[in-house]
Amino acid sequence: MPLFKKSRVEQLVKAKDVAGLIALITGPDPARERADAAHELPRFAEEIEARHRDAAHAALTRAAQDPDAEVRSSALFALSELGWDDAVEHLLAGAKDSEWVVRMFAVTMLGRFPGERVASVLGTVLADDPEGMVREASASALGDLGVPGGLESLRRAAEEDPDREVRKAAESALKRLGK
Repeated sequence: MPLFKKSRVEQLVKAKDVAGLIALITGPDPARERADAAHELPRFAEEIEARHRDAAHAALTRAAQDPDAEVRSSALFALSELGWDDAVEHLLAGAKDSEWVVRMFAVTMLGRFPGERVASVLGTVLADDPEGMVREASASALGDLGVPGGLESLRRAAEEDPDREVRKAAESALKRLGK
């Protein structure tokens, strides 16, 4: 008998049971298990695209609205990793989440999706979010984007943000953008 029992998610991953992971994401299981299932789903991107796209998309879309912040964050991760067309929409919604951890995660992931609309939202988050760690993540994401949409927000944050780490992240982003 093994010393440590494997979690249900570990068992499903080992068995490559994509349908089981999808079912677990929105099932009655504890939030930690549902979050872990969502987080592991991108490992099976090819299988999902071939056989489970609609079910996986529906489960992740529902999980992105879950009452638990960890489940929401994991769903956003999976949606962005799978690269579906609506990933940016989910991340933009996540940037307005009530939980700062979800907002921080969403803005970090938005740094992978260049575009003026994303830059505009990140600039707004950088200027207005009450949580320093979210503003810091937003500044870094703006630097990752490589588009000029958030330059004014970055300059203002580099000079005026009350949080030293946010100022440093904004300065670093401006340097990466050559400004």
